[in-house]
Amino acid sequence: MLETTADHVIDLLVRMFRLAPGDVRPDVPLYRLHIDSLELEELRLILEDELGCDLEDVHLTSRSTVQQLLDVVCEKAAVA
Repeated sequence: MLETTADHVIDLLVRMFRLAPGDVRPDVPLYRLHIDSLELEELRLILEDELGCDLEDVHLTSRSTVQQLLDVVCEKAAVA
């Protein structure tokens, strides 16, 4: 089965932050998943490495939603 970029990001969130898959919903702000700015930076670096894309200019905060994260990562990964 092929995994989409969005599936990959969600799986990474679940593994990295020990979240229940049902908690990672599109409308949930990252801070509600207890992801702070330092962890968001770590996530960015891992995603760049795993997906081979440049997320340096992506401006997300812990107030960004899961959907906003997915949108920007999927867009950047499609260009890479």
